[in-house]
Amino acid sequence: MRSLRLALAAALAVLAVLAALAASDVRAWRSALVAGDAVYVVSPSRAVWTPHTRLAGVSDALLGVRDDVQLRKALQLYVDAAKLHLRLDNAVGVESARARAQDTLEQVSRVDDLRRKSQVLTLLGILAFRAVAADGAQSQIDAAVSDFTDAVRADPADEQAAYDLELLLRLLVAHGSRVQSGQGGGFGRTGRRGGGGGQPGSGY
Repeated sequence: MRSLRLALAAALAVLAVLAALAASDVRAWRSALVAGDAVYVVSPSRAVWTPHTRLAGVSDALLGVRDDVQLRKALQLYVDAAKLHLRLDNAVGVESARARAQDTLEQVSRVDDLRRKSQVLTLLGILAFRAVAADGAQSQIDAAVSDFTDAVRADPADEQAAYDLELLLRLLVAHGSRVQSGQGGGFGRTGRRGGGGGQPGSGY
């Protein structure tokens, strides 16, 4: 009986230590998000959202912040790519930055939160459209139309996405660009299910 009590006391002590560490990590995560967001407003490229934690990935799982951090990093890459201006001497760097932003945004766009999905797909469409302006590739035209269409389907109440899609189609028609028949029918640039295939979720 005595050994059982000692074992129970030891287990309770360990649980108490783990609870204290988890509480400390939760506070660290909250502080990191607030501080990172403050830096992002002033200088997006310098923002970081990585706290010093004691329990590795336990606290972020408890808080459910992984998707939020991934979205923040995707927005950061988008801003970095969007501010680059294509020149003869930086074409490789611009394309690499755009590809990194697109890959990360595509990962974020697979969430069930339809409002967030619509916003992310709109950003993907903007990046694709910027590529159209740079090289006029038909694949980028198709990708831009697809992303904007999927953004509208993900969240029909997103007026900005609807405006962007209409503006893009008008510009393409005005410049004589070809729009694929049925483009934006639910599958984006990588064959992923577009906005219409998700499940309802909460906003960001």
